Amino acid sequence: MKTLLWATALTTLPVAALAADFQAVAPVTAATVYPQGATVTRTVTAQVPAGAHRILFPVRRGMQDYGPPRILPSGGVALGATQLLTGYVTDAETIYSPAQQATLERVESLEDSITAKADEIARAQVARDGANARLEFLASVKGGALDAIDPEALRAAAGLIGTETAAAQLEKQQTEEALRDLSEEMTKLKTQLAQAKADMARLTPPEGPVDMMAVSLELDAPQEVVLEVVYLDGAAAWRPDYDLRLTRGENASVAIDRKAVVQQYTGELWDGITLELSTADPFAGIVPSEPHPNQAQIGQGAYKSRVSGSASYDTARAAAEPEVMEEAMVEPVAPIAAGLKVEGLAVSYDYPRKVTLSPDAGEGLQLALDTVTLEADEKIIAAPRTDSTAFLLAELRNSLAEPILPGQASVYRDGVFVGRNSVPLIPAGAKEELSFGPLEAVRLEWKLLNNDTGDKGIVTRSNTREQAMEFTVENLSGEPVELTALYALPYSEQEDLELDIRVRPAPTREDWEKKRGVGEWDMELAPGEKKLVRIDVTLDWPTGSELIWYP
Repeated sequence: MKTLLWATALTTLPVAALAADFQAVAPVTAATVYPQGATVTRTVTAQVPAGAHRILFPVRRGMQDYGPPRILPSGGVALGATQLLTGYVTDAETIYSPAQQATLERVESLEDSITAKADEIARAQVARDGANARLEFLASVKGGALDAIDPEALRAAAGLIGTETAAAQLEKQQTEEALRDLSEEMTKLKTQLAQAKADMARLTPPEGPVDMMAVSLELDAPQEVVLEVVYLDGAAAWRPDYDLRLTRGENASVAIDRKAVVQQYTGELWDGITLELSTADPFAGIVPSEPHPNQAQIGQGAYKSRVSGSASYDTARAAAEPEVMEEAMVEPVAPIAAGLKVEGLAVSYDYPRKVTLSPDAGEGLQLALDTVTLEADEKIIAAPRTDSTAFLLAELRNSLAEPILPGQASVYRDGVFVGRNSVPLIPAGAKEELSFGPLEAVRLEWKLLNNDTGDKGIVTRSNTREQAMEFTVENLSGEPVELTALYALPYSEQEDLELDIRVRPAPTREDWEKKRGVGEWDMELAPGEKKLVRIDVTLDWPTGSELIWYP
């Protein structure tokens, strides 16, 4: 690793205590990113001679937001005191990294080239203006001024004017051509300078006075000292994203392309770091809540004393736990192929390649992780009360060793993109149904019947209501279709509200997924076939009460 390193004379501490200070950069080299926040590791490298010294490295934003960082030295190095030096470096350029320093030199070189090019353009413009002035003078010489000149002298003057005019025009043409070339060169230089400045901004160099961390140590012999600086930073996050690809047929399966979207918004570039993704939550509370006595009292003033006691307790607790209460953590997130580790309920994944994370929060880095394939059973669900088409579902079991974590997914059916959907947490071994979009060839229709059709229709008296409804399922495809139609039939939990429901045909099963009154109809439809379900409902309730029900 390249380091920026130099010694400075000590002015604030006795020479006997510290012989020299060695300043070094501290780039981010590794990070374990959680659904919110990250454990960040910086690496400081310095060649240090024997004796008592200090290593100084910059303190960047976020390094001390959640307590002082842990500093882990290389083998055989014992650390002494650690001290924060506020505003220790006034010229931030002196602690630029090698990459930042090289880019700064490129910016300054291009700025010098632009200045030199501007001088060239100015000189060319002076030459062009001189040629224009000569041409104007030669053009101002009138024939009348030459009347007194004898013919030989006139011919000589005319030749001189012609020669000078041609020379001036040639010089003007040459300078204008040179100006065009110089203008193009200037445009290229300005483009290169803009790119160099953008590269410099991307490297996020420190600005203004810089705080430094001073770490004391003593060495018996000169050696390369490596310090790992580890701390918790809240300005990072990751979430899973999937591509779900359903292959239909006798051996139906769902291929899951697993991806991770990683973000950090620390204001600093993380360049070529080792990345680990974890579902742990280091911001969650680690201490159980303490139950307090809950005394019941009667008598004058009892309520007042109890309220004041509760207020005192709540205030103390809020003051003691501000960060825990405010840090709202998202659900755990997606995996990576290499290095799966399961620690209790937390899962982490080591990404197998170095990554670079921009400090712009809006530029999340999407990492392709792996692809797993799970066997699936196709299922078609129709809800004619609310939908106009049936929907295709895939029921699968997570046969992986790890959970499939919650996230968003792009859904494909037989290679065709059908939309975006969410994926719930699917623990290892658990079953789940995932939707793969509408089946436009299976059409649904629901309607209330009325007197205009000659049917029984709607009959309402003061305490009785009769309602007729029906829904149809039609297969417009050229293949037979098996599906389950769902319909929520009315029910009552009040003795005074009596229901009489007549359904033709009757549902195959009732209380779908333990939802009261939801009926299921298993249907097989040949190509072009339509099936109808008729529902008649009679409701009776006492006079004076109001019915609250919608078909």
